[in-house]
Amino acid sequence: MSAEQWLADYQRELTGAVDGAVRANARLRQVSGHAIAPRGEVEAWVGVSGALERLRLTSQARTLEPDALARLIVATAKAAQRSAAGRITEIMTDFVGPSAASDLVKAHLPAEADDPPAGVRRTRRSAADEDDYFEHPEVRGE
Repeated sequence: MSAEQWLADYQRELTGAVDGAVRANARLRQVSGHAIAPRGEVEAWVGVSGALERLRLTSQARTLEPDALARLIVATAKAAQRSAAGRITEIMTDFVGPSAASDLVKAHLPAEADDPPAGVRRTRRSAADEDDYFEHPEVRGE
């Protein structure tokens, strides 16, 4: 391979990398996360950084004790953060491919206590056990 051919190939690779970075950056700027409490009392939206940007409380939220509502808000915001972090991971994996860097990002995603296996929804053992609901709210991310 001639030096000119090598340089032309290298410049094409660089141009492709720059184009990929520009596309990934544009997608990352669009990232947000959203989650809703299981009974709909709380809905949260976060931006790409995970910062809470919007919070909606329904009239059902007024029936909750202040501490229970606070825990539900925090759990819902964390679920929205996990949603955003998952999208960021997808974008970065598309950009850099499976790599040690993407594994590192995945390892630092916000975790939910006692996550169920992928694709499995947790169910309540007893619908009457309201204390358990408020101590361990099951928030779904979107």
